[in-house]
Amino acid sequence: MALNNYEEDPFDQESFQQDLEPEPEKKPGNRTFLTVLIVLGLVFLVGLLGLLLLAPKFIANQRASQMEQAALINAANTATAMAGFAQESLLQTQAAQTSIALTPTAAPTNTPVVVVATHTPVVASTELSAEELATVSALKTQMAGQGTAVATPTELPDAGFAVEFGLPLMGGLAIVLIVVIIFSRKLRLSSR
Repeated sequence: MALNNYEEDPFDQESFQQDLEPEPEKKPGNRTFLTVLIVLGLVFLVGLLGLLLLAPKFIANQRASQMEQAALINAANTATAMAGFAQESLLQTQAAQTSIALTPTAAPTNTPVVVVATHTPVVASTELSAEELATVSALKTQMAGQGTAVATPTELPDAGFAVEFGLPLMGGLAIVLIVVIIFSRKLRLSSR
């Protein structure tokens, strides 16, 4: 063994056997996370489909109720205006009769009164109810002070960018989604 430095078996069998030991079994993937992800995805899709199906009906019903409410308000305004005009014409007639009665006339004379029986038909009265009189009175007050007083709103309007585009709802949904993200992260980290 002078010049060669090798054994008769050129391949070391022991080193191959040590390297070929079976690897430990890997844990299966995070099935809990995938299951939760699939369930949340399905819930989202079902909600989206429900929204797409129910939104047109909801909007149509809301529009119909708004139109009905507008019609009722217009009818009430028309009735109030008609009552105001009737009361105003009645007051103008009374004022005209009063001015005629106040004009100076000749001294009264003793005139005999002749009583004749006549048939007078009963006409439905044009008197207004207490509510209508109060409304007419309020209208007259408003008309009298139109030149001097400035109307100020008594409540804030319920319209605007945030309400129109549903920003409060979007903010709530954002918070819910953040909670879902945090929950899914904790589930994923707890299974390791």
